[in-house]
Amino acid sequence: MTDSPTLDFYNQHADTYIEQTRNVKMHALYKRFTSQLPSPSGISQHILDLGCGSGRDSFWFSNELGVKVTAIDGSSELIKQNQAHYAASSINWQHLKFEDIRHQSWQDQFTGVWACASLLHVPFNELSNMIVSLLETLVSDGVMYASFKHGDAERYDRERFFCDMNEDRFLEVFQQISTAYPLEYVAWITADQQGGRDVEWFNVLITKRVC
Repeated sequence: MTDSPTLDFYNQHADTYIEQTRNVKMHALYKRFTSQLPSPSGISQHILDLGCGSGRDSFWFSNELGVKVTAIDGSSELIKQNQAHYAASSINWQHLKFEDIRHQSWQDQFTGVWACASLLHVPFNELSNMIVSLLETLVSDGVMYASFKHGDAERYDRERFFCDMNEDRFLEVFQQISTAYPLEYVAWITADQQGGRDVEWFNVLITKRVC
C-alpha cells in the first residue's frame, strides 16, 4: 500500500523524523481515543499502533496506560531505532507493511487500532480495503482512530505520497466499509500539534459494533 519512495524517505531520514516528532504532545487525542476503548469485564486492552513512526504513541500507551501494544511500521530503520530507544518497554515492535496485516493471525485481537498520520500514505482507492482489514483485527465494540491532513487531493510532498481527507471523501470511504460491519464514526478537525506549521488535520474515530 505504501509506495517505495515514501518508505525510502522514512528509512533515509529516520533520525530527523524522530527528532521532529518524538516529543510532540498528543494527550488530547490520546484521551479521546482511550475513553472509547471497550471495557467489558475480563477484557485485556491491546492496541495496534499502525505506522508507529518515532514510537512516541506506542510508548505512551504502554508506559502511561499500561496496556499491551503491538507497533508496526513499514520502515525497517524506524523499527530498529524504536527497539533500541525503548528497549526496556514490553512493546512488540514489528517491521510490517500495511498490506502484510491481512496475512497475520490478528482477527478479533485488538481493542483499539491507532493509525495516527499513517493511513494518509495509502491511495484513496485502496483505503476502504485497508480499513476493512484493520476492522477485522478489532474485537466487537473496538475502536479505530485515524488522522489525515485536511484536504481533497492526492499528492507528493518531496518523496512522500499523501492522501488528504475531508468529510465528503471520508463519507465515500465509510459507505464502502460499513457494508462489512455495523459501524459508527465521529470526525473532527484539529490544528497541527507540532506547531509552526499551517496544517489542519482530519481526525476520525470508528467504532465496530457487535454484529
